[in-house]
Amino acid sequence: MKSILKKTIGVAVAGVILFFIIRNLVSGLAELETVEFNVRPWRIVGSFLMLAVLFPVYGRLWQYILAKMGYVIGFSQSMRIWFLSQAGRYIPGKIWFALGRIYLCERAGVPRGTATVAMGLELALVLASAIVAFAIAALASPALARREYLVGLVLVPVVVAAVHPAVIRAVLRKFNRLPADFDLSYPDILKMLGLYVICWGIYGAGFHLIATAFWVSGSPPEFYSSGARVLPEMIGVNSIAWAGGLLSVVTPAGLGVREGISGVLLSGLVERPYPSLIPLVARLWVTVAELGTIGILLLARGSK
Repeated sequence: MKSILKKTIGVAVAGVILFFIIRNLVSGLAELETVEFNVRPWRIVGSFLMLAVLFPVYGRLWQYILAKMGYVIGFSQSMRIWFLSQAGRYIPGKIWFALGRIYLCERAGVPRGTATVAMGLELALVLASAIVAFAIAALASPALARREYLVGLVLVPVVVAAVHPAVIRAVLRKFNRLPADFDLSYPDILKMLGLYVICWGIYGAGFHLIATAFWVSGSPPEFYSSGARVLPEMIGVNSIAWAGGLLSVVTPAGLGVREGISGVLLSGLVERPYPSLIPLVARLWVTVAELGTIGILLLARGSK
């Protein structure tokens, strides 16, 4: 009876998640259907290839964090936990993502407390690395003198100090959450921080490709033929906009917040209507990629 109840709840939650993902896709398509686009198919393919490289790295980093807390799980299991829980972001309120991650970890033998701490550490590193990537964008492009980019530069030493194990342990002790097997050294954390920064670089390269894969009727604007010259800015825009969406508690998957931040920063790089269109196209791009990855993982699980 308990098994049937669990399966029923699982199907219901999956149905809710699927509903919000499809609604998200339909909403995005509805906003774009009145626009006549020219398309560069190879750039679309390239953008998805970037995500195909990126997604397994996220799964591997999650596996590494758990291993450093004393719980070793397989790579395929780590991928399933990471991506299936990511689907919860599409439901309004961040709690569903967190509850999904904890539930899947418990099924894999990882205690709830350890999963919670590991998830908090991951989110801290993701946000910290987004700030670092944003700051690197300012350094890589001297033309960027906007206040927002300079703030990113100032925050880098704060971020690097904040992820020191002594600080993390102090915070965990404060909330009585310090795992007995916590085994992360400062080099470990800096290595992960660096890897997440590289992830933002890959993600930003994909964002640049999808952003320049479409243009509105006529010949493409200068931005679309600028090549890699604007790549640092695109990495910075994507990373900080994603971080802002992550911090948005109410909106599903950062909907609206991410697009708003992207639009403001992109307005300094490209003329209208692209600051509004690019975030919408990027939203559809990531949603399709995540939905496809989740589907592959579920099919692989079902075939075993």
